[in-house]
Amino acid sequence: MADNQSPEDHSVLYLQATHMSSNVSSSTVDDIVKVRRSDNLIWKLFTDNYVHNRVIAYLNHMGFYGVLECGSQVYDNHLITALVERCRRETHTFHFTCGEATITLEDVSIIWDLPIDGEAVTWVDVSNKVEEWQHICLDMLGFLPASKYLKGGHLSMTALYDHCMSNLVTDDTSEVDVVKFTRCIALMIIGGIMLPDYQGGSARLIFLQLLRDIDTVKSYNWGSAVLAFLYRELCSASRIEKTTIAGPLYILQHIWAWSRIKCVNPDRDGLTLGVPPVDPDAFIPISPYGVED
Repeated sequence: MADNQSPEDHSVLYLQATHMSSNVSSSTVDDIVKVRRSDNLIWKLFTDNYVHNRVIAYLNHMGFYGVLECGSQVYDNHLITALVERCRRETHTFHFTCGEATITLEDVSIIWDLPIDGEAVTWVDVSNKVEEWQHICLDMLGFLPASKYLKGGHLSMTALYDHCMSNLVTDDTSEVDVVKFTRCIALMIIGGIMLPDYQGGSARLIFLQLLRDIDTVKSYNWGSAVLAFLYRELCSASRIEKTTIAGPLYILQHIWAWSRIKCVNPDRDGLTLGVPPVDPDAFIPISPYGVED
């Protein structure tokens, strides 16, 4: 990059005209990209100890428990903005004064302990009517959501949370109901933490196709899906007109930025909300790197 922040070689960085760094001026220097998140209710369920160890065992079997162990965090919008300003859509790399860097598949695997081998996370895109989605939810999640909670193939997080709170798993809950409850939690994890989109406060029901068989969920390459989704959100947010960003930003800030860029590593006390440990006699997971010591 030249001193004026414009690329020296436009044959490589040819999207500068629409990149947010071309619009930095004295009047916009304090503008920030705000993080749009949909994970508040899932953390409320876990930090208040409403999730039974039977469900946690299933989540670990599916490969998602490491995401929860890492906990929730307060996002630094200024740090996120600085990274977005340095993210190039042409190369999916951050351009720093010391050189280029990027987030890798290994980062995702180590931080969240997500599988990075196996079947691609793909699905058949369907346009079901509200009534059809309601019956799918009844079959796979154990409840029939009101139509007001369904919009364009998305189900409100509030509907999932309310159902879970009304049907908490106990020692006496049938195995079929435990599996359905677990699917609700898994859908909230995917739609609220791993692959959250701009709908905000909702999860895409299309993911239910991948959650039907609990035993095969871990065979999908969730790590690649998360990384690709993060790249997409960074590229989208780097456009001049964008003011918000979604996606798995825990990966970007909590470990990658704080570990790789030492000068921005804060005192993390109070910044991360952890999940209470499970009963070691019932279930002993191996924590991923992203879990606080």
